[in-house]
Amino acid sequence: MVILTEEDIYEVLSQLLPKQNDFFKTNYSEELIELMEFGINSKILLLDLVSKHRERVLEIDSEDLDDFHIQYYKKEYGEKYVEERINKKFWFAYPALLRIILELEFGEKYKEYTNKSDGV
Repeated sequence: MVILTEEDIYEVLSQLLPKQNDFFKTNYSEELIELMEFGINSKILLLDLVSKHRERVLEIDSEDLDDFHIQYYKKEYGEKYVEERINKKFWFAYPALLRIILELEFGEKYKEYTNKSDGV
């Protein structure tokens, strides 16, 4: 079995997720660690995981945000950023979509992992 790499992660996400969500550049090193922790250690396993949850994660991505988050994002990223995302009905970049997929797949176990990693 060929072990998953950071490049594989980006390749899978760019194959299966919309290009509009490819707006945050990262090397995927943190995501690789998380995937490995949860047994997603090959490109095939990642393809299967993303394919399994693709429809649901894109539904989540297109949901309207509440006023609190809209105002937060306007302060953080500016009016234009928020208006574009409201009009095009998307919010999350590839790394965030991947983390939502991990949460959909692993539920509470993943939430506990991220809380511990974040020091919460």
